Amino acid sequence: MQLVDALVTTLRDWDVRYVFGVSGANIEHLHDAICRLGEDRLRSILTRSEIGAAFMADCRSRVHRTLGVCCATSGGGMMHLAVGVAEAQADAAPLLAIVGQAPTPLEGRGAFQDSSGLSGSINAETMFASISKYCAKVTCPSQFWQALKEAVTASLSGRQGSSVLLIPRDLYEMEVPPPPAGFPKRLEEMAIRPPVDEKAALRLLAAIKDAACPLLLLGPGVLRSTDPAAVVKFARRYGLPAVTTLSAKAAFPNDDPHYLGTVGVAGEPSAHAFIAEKVDLLVAVGSGLSVMTRGPLKASLPEKRVAIVNVERPAWLARLATGGFVHGDAGDVFRLMGASAEWRGMSPRPLPTLQRKCFLPVLAEDAPAGGAARDGDDLLQSEAIEMLAEILPRRGHVLFDAGNCAAAALHYLRLPGGVTSTIALGMGGMGYAIAASVGAQLGCPAENRTVVFCGDGAFLMQGFEAHTAVEHGLPILFVIFNNSMHGMCVTRQNLFFDGRYEATTFPRCSFGHVARGLGGPDRLWVGSAGTAGELTDCLRDYRRRSHLPGVLELRLTREEVPPFTPFLPEDAATYAAGAGPALPAGPTRRPPVLREVLEAAGIR
Repeated sequence: MQLVDALVTTLRDWDVRYVFGVSGANIEHLHDAICRLGEDRLRSILTRSEIGAAFMADCRSRVHRTLGVCCATSGGGMMHLAVGVAEAQADAAPLLAIVGQAPTPLEGRGAFQDSSGLSGSINAETMFASISKYCAKVTCPSQFWQALKEAVTASLSGRQGSSVLLIPRDLYEMEVPPPPAGFPKRLEEMAIRPPVDEKAALRLLAAIKDAACPLLLLGPGVLRSTDPAAVVKFARRYGLPAVTTLSAKAAFPNDDPHYLGTVGVAGEPSAHAFIAEKVDLLVAVGSGLSVMTRGPLKASLPEKRVAIVNVERPAWLARLATGGFVHGDAGDVFRLMGASAEWRGMSPRPLPTLQRKCFLPVLAEDAPAGGAARDGDDLLQSEAIEMLAEILPRRGHVLFDAGNCAAAALHYLRLPGGVTSTIALGMGGMGYAIAASVGAQLGCPAENRTVVFCGDGAFLMQGFEAHTAVEHGLPILFVIFNNSMHGMCVTRQNLFFDGRYEATTFPRCSFGHVARGLGGPDRLWVGSAGTAGELTDCLRDYRRRSHLPGVLELRLTREEVPPFTPFLPEDAATYAAGAGPALPAGPTRRPPVLREVLEAAGIR
């Protein structure tokens, strides 16, 4: 069997289902083999860029708990793919990148797009080794099976990440031996988990039992664990409150009484205050406690006992574990503690009460006017986010891109119980969520939908991946916050550089008109709103067309300081979220509660 046929049939039988990429001279054998051998069980997804291909594979792995696979040809395609390979590695998403290379006989001899490292060429192996967990170049057929197994095992095991296989063009057609005896037939067979330290887990159980007010802080490692439900079940059974990090907002049902909110730089002040004032044992589960998480907790964290449950144990993280460190998969650890809790005298405790508070939106002073404005446009970002809560999917996915709009959406929204949430905070690249949404939505049941919150700057970078969603008829709604600027950067320049705006603003663009060129009304829903009334009308119309891909442009002419703690004073004003009366749905809907709060504060 030829190497390329062996690769495709193995990926097919592992049920990875999709290979995301753009074809080219040194990867075309792979696409031809998928066409011949995929059997509708393995499909090529033509993306609009290799960056998008890696982002789609990355998000497919996160959301569907599998291995994401992407590919690229040599040269520029390979370099584009590297952006997403680095994101997956930084954020621990299991990804396999297959990268074509120039034919072996031409390496170092003037080959087109040579990246062998010879004769002054780029060294692909060195480059990818620095941004991935594993990289190997297949130089002879006998290496193939071992390299493939090592790559996938590395991606799926321990702290997950990206792996890269570099395959020269001439190798695809070479004959490889049959797979060795015992070669894995399922992806699950290659995921190596560290054994749970049972003594450490039982010590943590005893510490939780004895604590006056323990709290679970859940990170993305919970979502990628063997059994995320075990963590939720333990909290519910024994009355433990829980908070989530920004990158794991859906790790605990947001409508559950045990859920106290999101923590981190865009987290809820009520959750931060509860930790500071009440908690005596903070149990960080599947979280690396990065600066994005621990920033608002820096004053109170040194005074707390902090226990950590994590699949990796870097020295700096272990030093934070003043209350103990349990090395292991979060699902395994909480299954063990759940099985041991009752006979060790653990009993349910009453849940604490907490009035949820959010930061009161504040207009930014002297921020440049933006957006593709019309006369009368006065829609505010915070107001729009509250209204958009109505059309979040009950089942499906919500993705947040980088920037002010993501900070605000993560801060103000509570997500329905049947959705996943994704934000890329590893490398934090703009445009990730736009492409990634395709990887999230592909293969989902018909009733699932996806919503993306992104800025106009991000859409200018990766927005044409919306055309991929149109091609495949995916019900993804891309919500574009159009303010003609990179809002987070403008906020920083306003606060820290005396309002000198450089390389952060751009001319107005009508994204409604741009989107209309991606598909006719029968294939793509498009809306544009600059007032609350227009947004109400758009959402009413979208409900009738939500089975289609959609683009919703929000024309914003007034900038708000995002609910991002590095930008806010310690005494920043808050309001009681959800304190208003229930809001009727439909055309007679009253203005949002937040709008009433804004008017009372004199902001409108």
